[in-house]
Amino acid sequence: MTRTFALPPRGQPRRLDREDFNRPTLRIARDLLGKVIVCRHRARLIEAMIGETEAYIGPEDRACHAWGGRRTPRVEPLWGDGGTVYVYLVYGLHWMLNFATAGAEKPEGVLIRGIVTQAGPVAGPGRVTKHLRVTGALSGVDATDSDRIWVEDRGVRPAKRDVVTGPRIGIDYAGPEWAAKPWRFRIERR
Repeated sequence: MTRTFALPPRGQPRRLDREDFNRPTLRIARDLLGKVIVCRHRARLIEAMIGETEAYIGPEDRACHAWGGRRTPRVEPLWGDGGTVYVYLVYGLHWMLNFATAGAEKPEGVLIRGIVTQAGPVAGPGRVTKHLRVTGALSGVDATDSDRIWVEDRGVRPAKRDVVTGPRIGIDYAGPEWAAKPWRFRIERR
């Protein structure tokens, strides 16, 4: 990510709805770049523009938590309708924020890896959730109608030349084929 992109003003935002999330996951992962996550923490709103994402494509994807059809209480939100928030803890330290995509009973999702705040870019999914004050309490929440977390379209559309794709990070356990998939998207002005 780069500092040349700033958090867009509130203006006349359009809240993302079910249709926005119930589309092909790779397209959503790209389209979420430039959108703004809004979280209500106590009485204040925390906002950040999405600057980096990763896509996870269901039971066939060895890096996806639903690989092989896995369906546990922790993973259940990923099986939800598009826009369902899926938050999980890694290493007992960091919360990871994802949005279910593709539709109910299709366990696909997009991980939010990086954001742009008023103070500048925040890289790394653990830092993202820390900035937004996201915890496991939001897992299972419907971002299309929640008053605690949602995503807004404020008209930012990163140019194709400003979006870099590459392999997902930290998934070597999934094997070389899956680790090499270019399913990570990030804004980077060149």
